[in-house]
Amino acid sequence: MENDVHRERFLVFDLEMTGLSPDNDSIIEIGAVPLYGMEPEGEMFFSPMRPYTIIGADSKRIHGLDGNQILDAPPPDVVLPEFFNMMKGKILVGQNPSLDLSFLWKAAKNIGGDIPHDWAIDISKIFSFIFPQNHLSLDAMAKTLKIRTHRENHNALEDAIITSKIFIRLVQLITKRGIYSTRKIISIGKASLEYK
Repeated sequence: MENDVHRERFLVFDLEMTGLSPDNDSIIEIGAVPLYGMEPEGEMFFSPMRPYTIIGADSKRIHGLDGNQILDAPPPDVVLPEFFNMMKGKILVGQNPSLDLSFLWKAAKNIGGDIPHDWAIDISKIFSFIFPQNHLSLDAMAKTLKIRTHRENHNALEDAIITSKIFIRLVQLITKRGIYSTRKIISIGKASLEYK
C-alpha cells in the first residue's frame, strides 16, 4: 500500500452498542462516511439495528433511544450485509475501532458470515502521533482541531461524520510532515480487533 493517501478509498465508521462486551451486548446503530482521499464520496450509511440483547437504562439515556425504536429497527441479517458490502475495497477508519471491530465480528458470526476487515485506522493513534496528548474523547480531539460539534446524544452517523472531519484534518497535518503514503499512515494508526 504505497499509494498516496489522497488516492485511497476510506470508510469512516462508528457503532453504538448496548454496552461494552461483545459477548453480552449488541450493536444498535451503524453509521459510516465514505471518502475518496480526503473528500466525501457517495452516500453516507446509517441504520439502527435490532439488538440480540436487552438495552439498559444507561444505554437508552446515552443514545436517546427507547425500546420501541429499537424493536422496530431492521435485524442484523438485513443491516450487516449491506454495511459489509459498503466496506469492500475501502480502508476502515474509526475512533478506537478495536472494540467496534470486535462487535462486528461477533455479529457477523451470529448471522453466519465474516467481516471483510479485522483492522482499521485509529484516529486516536494518529492524533497522539501529532499531539502529545493521549486517550482523548472525540469531542476533545475535535476541539483541539477547531472542529465544531453539536450533539445532544451519541448517534452513530453524527459520530462518524465528526470522526471523518478529524481524520481529514489529521491527514492534512501529517502530510505537512512529509508523510503521504497509505502504508505509513496505516503503520501509525493501525488497530486490530480485540475479540475473536
